[in-house]
Amino acid sequence: MNAKPARNKNTKVLQTKSNNGMLITVAALIAVAVLVLGGVVWLAQRGGEANPIAFGETADDQIEISDTGVIKVGEESAPTIQMWEDFMCPACASFEGQNGERIASAVEAGDLRVEFHTLNFLNGQSASGEYSTRALAAIQCVAAKDSLPVFFDVKNVFFAQQPAEGGGDRTPGELADIAEAAGANADSVECIGNVETNGGMEKASDTADNAQDSIREVTDRVSTPTVAYEGEVVEISDPAWLDGIIS
Repeated sequence: MNAKPARNKNTKVLQTKSNNGMLITVAALIAVAVLVLGGVVWLAQRGGEANPIAFGETADDQIEISDTGVIKVGEESAPTIQMWEDFMCPACASFEGQNGERIASAVEAGDLRVEFHTLNFLNGQSASGEYSTRALAAIQCVAAKDSLPVFFDVKNVFFAQQPAEGGGDRTPGELADIAEAAGANADSVECIGNVETNGGMEKASDTADNAQDSIREVTDRVSTPTVAYEGEVVEISDPAWLDGIIS
């Protein structure tokens, strides 16, 4: 993106553990969040250590959850993209609607590997103040306990039934019902329904913090959704962006 987005009254500031919630100006080189075309953009500094997370073995050998919470799907030898998204982000829902099926098909065909880095800085747009984290915990349940096709189906429906920004929400039970309707097995459904008591929320929160750090390895202007390939941000507004990677 060549031009910087115009600052507006809806500007949001990313608050992390490291800044203790203090609001500091751009001149002080602190992250500033700006709503742009339904997505979220902020200027970010590099640094920080990853929070280690233990997930153990997954049910499908085509899915891996790293010790930083990244969900990795597909053949290791395939071209690999990294994706950063937030389940409360409208632009991410739009991206999923336009690209989710193509990405899933490419992964299942062995032509693509994807590393999903999920953020939660739109938590405050939900009624509970933690929907982004809850949805991340839910999709990690599915990644750990279900098949690759089901993972993609549940991820797609979470975005398709995304709560409205500014007060929408989904409880763990509602997310469990949505996942079950999309084909999730009993283990996934039980895990989702209990994310607030089984440690899932804590793992998801650490995962989101790690995602804030990992995106800074490819860009200082961060937005969701963002896709990177071979260390460079991909121009996802180009309809042929995926074809150029897997061709």
